[in-house]
Amino acid sequence: MMWLALCGVALISTGCRQTPLTRVIKEKRVQGWKVPREPMTQMNYLVQLPRGYDENTNRFWPLVLYLHGIGERGDNLDKVLRFGPAKLIAAGKDLPCIVVSPQIPDNYFTFRESSALLALIDEVIARYRVDARRVHVTGNSMGGYGAVLLAAREPERFASLVPICGGVDYLDSVRLRRVPIWAFHGEKDPIIPVEESRRLVRLVKEIGGNARLTIYPDLEHNCWDRAYSDPALWEWMLAQKK
Repeated sequence: MMWLALCGVALISTGCRQTPLTRVIKEKRVQGWKVPREPMTQMNYLVQLPRGYDENTNRFWPLVLYLHGIGERGDNLDKVLRFGPAKLIAAGKDLPCIVVSPQIPDNYFTFRESSALLALIDEVIARYRVDARRVHVTGNSMGGYGAVLLAAREPERFASLVPICGGVDYLDSVRLRRVPIWAFHGEKDPIIPVEESRRLVRLVKEIGGNARLTIYPDLEHNCWDRAYSDPALWEWMLAQKK
């Protein structure tokens, strides 16, 4: 089932201001998934297309996969628009990329559903004009961990990784050596200690990888609003390619 919400035709009741730049596609996959060893066979997700996507049919665009935090799980896609790239676009910002924001159902966790998320990437690449050399993954909190694990599972897919208040273990860090990483964390985070991001960057650097870390000394767990609002993040991410 698929329906297209164009600004001025159908509004999404999130409190976010809809503008002519906003284009949101809601899709629900029910059949056809190939997700071995994982029980999840359906997922709601948003696809937000950049300005000019329809006009220039010869152009292929970067793809940014955004993974939300634990509080946005469920079956109401409005919740996905609360934070991250989806929120920015809904508020009127034009990002020069295709943004895909899946919603993990209740009782599931982003970091356990990597097969489903990889299947979603394949689905989006098949449907839209995606530049396969510029597929990026980012997420915050639970989604930050999920982004790290997803990139570590198949690092050859991803041009960059931007985890926000996430973490990593040693085995994952080894697989991330060739994926450019920019991590963000709040120094005062009481939920996921900033040491998690410090360890990620340290381990990747120790094996010769490309990783950097921005720590916000005045912020707690929600440092993602500031991070995603920073133009430097988007300039760096979208400049990366395989």
